[in-house]
Amino acid sequence: MIGTHRGRDLYRRVAGLALALAWLTAASARGAEASATTLATNLATVAAPELIGQAWLNGAKNASLSAPSLKGKVTILHFWTFDCINCRHNLPYYQRWQRAFPGSSVQIIGIHTPETERERAAENVAQKVKDLAITYPVLLDPQRENWNRWQQRIWPAIYLVDKRGHVRYVWEGELEYQGAGGYAKMTRLIEALARE
Repeated sequence: MIGTHRGRDLYRRVAGLALALAWLTAASARGAEASATTLATNLATVAAPELIGQAWLNGAKNASLSAPSLKGKVTILHFWTFDCINCRHNLPYYQRWQRAFPGSSVQIIGIHTPETERERAAENVAQKVKDLAITYPVLLDPQRENWNRWQQRIWPAIYLVDKRGHVRYVWEGELEYQGAGGYAKMTRLIEALARE
């Protein structure tokens, strides 16, 4: 149960994230160049919602990837589902980032939020994670709790969270759809956040 103070704080964070996403929606309508968008300065103070859920794949534990444990790291958080072709097109880029940023300065987290009943079954997700050679932590989100907390709208979506735990950049959709150049853009943003 959320206390009154925590409830207001959560409301402000979620409301701020919703405003940021609305702003990003307008930006994305301007074309692929606006797809990786810096949140406005007043929105960059929006803390990333805490991840909830106990079902992790690849050895992660909820406590080990809590918001306090991620402070001091850049977090690449992506929402996906295994039958989404757009999501699958992005998977090689997450693996490249995993190789490019080894160690403890950057953490990649996948949040698997299903679209279909088949994707809801934990054993199906575990098998796909293995088949797709995903080795970073994946949080199962079968009831869309994280999806809703993050005001998520589409698969795939990638969030960059800075070392202080604030959402700084969002990319919705395939990184390289129609030559958008998202991989290079997001890589530069990750590097910049890592230097902060």
